[in-house]
Amino acid sequence: MLRPQLSIRQSTVLICSVTTAVYVNFLSPILIDKAQAQNVFERIGQMFNSSRGEGNASGRSRGGATRSQCSQVGTDNLLALVPQNNGGLTTQEYPQFWFYLPFGGDSQSPPAKFRLLDEQRQSVLTKPLLLSLPEKKGIVSISLPATEKALLVGKKYYWYFNISCVNPQGRNTNISVNGWIERVEASSEIVKNIQQSRNQQQYIPYAEHNIWYETVGQLAQNRVVYQQEWTDLLSLFQLKEFANSPIYELKMKK
Repeated sequence: MLRPQLSIRQSTVLICSVTTAVYVNFLSPILIDKAQAQNVFERIGQMFNSSRGEGNASGRSRGGATRSQCSQVGTDNLLALVPQNNGGLTTQEYPQFWFYLPFGGDSQSPPAKFRLLDEQRQSVLTKPLLLSLPEKKGIVSISLPATEKALLVGKKYYWYFNISCVNPQGRNTNISVNGWIERVEASSEIVKNIQQSRNQQQYIPYAEHNIWYETVGQLAQNRVVYQQEWTDLLSLFQLKEFANSPIYELKMKK
């Protein structure tokens, strides 16, 4: 009678061991992903807190107007989603730029204006982009048209973005932010890591190589999958409340 009892005990231990092994193997990728995401966000935080200045750029500071100047503006004003040094790197010929708009517009609203200059402060665009405002305030993106000149590797560019709001006297008042962007070559390591990563995780190789603009873009595009990471990013700008809000791509005003 002793041998069957031992057999049952041994079977029980075996089943528990197998279950534990399966459970650990199942959780391992999840735990690794979470740990990797945490490390990546630390890298994003390092990029964000970069202290290297770039002239008088003011992309991260909340732009010009106050509540007393523009009746439509709340306590938060125009803001660029850039690090504290007001710029960052991109690998794209036609990158996206990201902003927070403090108010919406309508068909009668004056257009927002986006300009891009080279290092000699000469205009890169054929003419400034005139863009329609969305109906509601929130996070917006601007894409450089493929009809314009592509950004060159190794070159730094300066961008300027301004919108108009109506002051209590009925006059338009401009709010503006500005910053810089530099295009770099996508290294073979970045390309390899992107090819090996899952589609939604392509922000990780960019973040690990300090490519700010694509990091933000990838998180924005996959914010449903990586909601916590997107929320953490917006928290750097005190914009956490917009984590579940739509993102509007500004279109050329007709």
